[in-house]
Amino acid sequence: MFVFLHVMAKFSITMKRWITCIPVLCAVLFAGAQQSDAVLFNYAGSKKVTVEEFERYFKKNLNIVNQEITADKIKEDLDLYIKFKLKIQDAHDAGMDTTKSYLQELEMFREQLARSYLYDREVTDALIKEAYDRLKQEVEVSHILIAVNSKAKPADTLVAWQKIKGIYDRIMADPSKFAAEAKNSDDPGTRDNGGNLGYMTALQVVYPFENMAYNTPVGGISGIFRTDFGYHILKITNKRDNRGEIKMRHILLRVGLTPEGTEENQRKKIEDIYQKIKSGQATVAEMARNFSEDFNSRSNGAGGEMDFINATMFIGDPDRQSLVDRGFKLAAPGDYSEPFRTSLGWHIIQKMEVKPIAPFDQMKTTLKNQVQNNQRAQKSVDALVEKVKKENGYKEYPENMNALIAVLDTNFAKGKFKADSLPEYPTSTQGKKGRVYVKPSSTKTPIRSLTAFALGGENYTIGQFASHLEVSMRPAIVSNMEFVNEVFKDWVKSKSVIYQDQHLEEKSPEFRHLYQEFREGILMFARMQQKVWDKANDDTAGLRAFHETNKSKYMWTDRFDCEVYLCENKKMMGSVAKMVKKGIQPDSIRRKHTKSSTVNMDYRLGKYESTDTFLFPDGRILNTLFTKPEYKEKPGKIYTLNQIGANWVVVKVNGFLPAAPKKLEECRGLAANDYQTYLEDQWLKSLLAAYPYTINQPVLNTFTAKMLAEKTVGK
Repeated sequence: MFVFLHVMAKFSITMKRWITCIPVLCAVLFAGAQQSDAVLFNYAGSKKVTVEEFERYFKKNLNIVNQEITADKIKEDLDLYIKFKLKIQDAHDAGMDTTKSYLQELEMFREQLARSYLYDREVTDALIKEAYDRLKQEVEVSHILIAVNSKAKPADTLVAWQKIKGIYDRIMADPSKFAAEAKNSDDPGTRDNGGNLGYMTALQVVYPFENMAYNTPVGGISGIFRTDFGYHILKITNKRDNRGEIKMRHILLRVGLTPEGTEENQRKKIEDIYQKIKSGQATVAEMARNFSEDFNSRSNGAGGEMDFINATMFIGDPDRQSLVDRGFKLAAPGDYSEPFRTSLGWHIIQKMEVKPIAPFDQMKTTLKNQVQNNQRAQKSVDALVEKVKKENGYKEYPENMNALIAVLDTNFAKGKFKADSLPEYPTSTQGKKGRVYVKPSSTKTPIRSLTAFALGGENYTIGQFASHLEVSMRPAIVSNMEFVNEVFKDWVKSKSVIYQDQHLEEKSPEFRHLYQEFREGILMFARMQQKVWDKANDDTAGLRAFHETNKSKYMWTDRFDCEVYLCENKKMMGSVAKMVKKGIQPDSIRRKHTKSSTVNMDYRLGKYESTDTFLFPDGRILNTLFTKPEYKEKPGKIYTLNQIGANWVVVKVNGFLPAAPKKLEECRGLAANDYQTYLEDQWLKSLLAAYPYTINQPVLNTFTAKMLAEKTVGK
């Protein structure tokens, strides 16, 4: 009995769970019955949007913003999508879809997007994996280049070959002469440093060069190989694991940037900065913020923070690679270097953080884009061509190609072929008692109408190929048959890719949807530019009127108009205060107090709000002014604030400026942005009046139930 009751209890619990799930499952089944082509809403009279189109937009948007599915979220997104469609309709009615700029941009995008769908995915995946595996290693390369154009005449190619072959033979006889032979290189950037490019990694150079670099062992010298730039020889000095990327603080003093920036002055100044840091009187960040001439990093973060970098980013620039290498050699985050000199000037760097190379899954999408824009993509294109041929009934007609080859004369070998010089009909030759004569072909089909190959139910003729052959001509260094077959293979590849491109919309729904999104997106962008953004920039009178109506939104908070002097010690603070009281100019005060060390004193001049603390080495300097009422009362008075952080501070308060509206010139950017929002709101009101819309409520209810059910079942 106990066993029976126990089993029944478990059965009862299971039934309750099943019954609870029934409404959810019913909702899913009911929603699933909704046809994807059901119309969700109509607008502008006859325009329709299906539930499938909106669902695609809704789910894509949901993935971007990562929000929970709710009925309100669906309603909100539907409202945005309707307004989006109304903007598109307005752009169409304004004729913006026929403008030259729109059509050109659309063509460029389609070409770029199509690349992702004109590759064999299996081959592409293998190339992506190869690229990632190579990225895990850095190769130190030296090279010698003898330049020759890929379409150079045979005589020029031969001259370049003989030159590189002579260099190669001398190096192989004595490998230690590689650096000396590099002086004969046609690469002006490396011929004087032994051919040294420094470290490289995958996806930085043309694919044949990369292959040779990775396939040549350390200490080895490659064979001669050719790229579009000419003939190369490589020497591989080292291979090392990719150390990832490093984030550093950087202090740079440029030599020759200003008249005062002489070699001696900058060397002394960098030593003064280093001593300040070493003695603990200042941090690397403080010194960078105050004195660095690396203007890209000077104000970043606490001061001097560079973005993450890697030595291979600077291939061909040994100085910058050396700077990165110094950073990696610092033992721990927070460690800093002694001053060192490069061609850029004098440096101090501080190690902040090292980020190892990202896992494959994180890099896959980026690598895919790089691979598809790299020479290695040709492998994938070749695989696609074979696939297109197989799927679309490709057939060659070699007898017709032979008929073409048979009528080519001696001008062809000289690169002087003209398509209109072909005879009307094919001919054949026969020998008779040592004589050769021409016999008319028995075929009645003109030679230009003969089929060269067929693909997808379409015939590509000898006449079409002859026109392609004419523009591909160059003096041949092989037989007529070999040259024609080489050009023919390239022509077939090109036509196969074009065929696939022309049928992408029907073959790939994903491509079709993305193309539609962009087509509509750039159309809306162009109309927004015209109706909102340009108007906000050009309508000066409208912007002034808007600012005047809304000026309470644009306010200065309380400000101090002041001069702040940052001194090394208490004695200097007293001296500076006396000079300020006498009305001596700030630059003169600084020159007097920086004779022994260029970093002993600095100053700030301006009008500051309480939120401007980031402009000072220590935010407490500005906070002091705002927290004590007496500083507001006596304009022109000079105060010694004593030590705040690493500095002894003197302040001259020129005036206190209470909160007040900003003039348009003082807040133009913010006001223009708000004016754009206002203009867009007005535009939308006019669109809703011009293009009424109707929502199919039953279809929306079904879609909402489906989305909510999917969310519930997913849990």
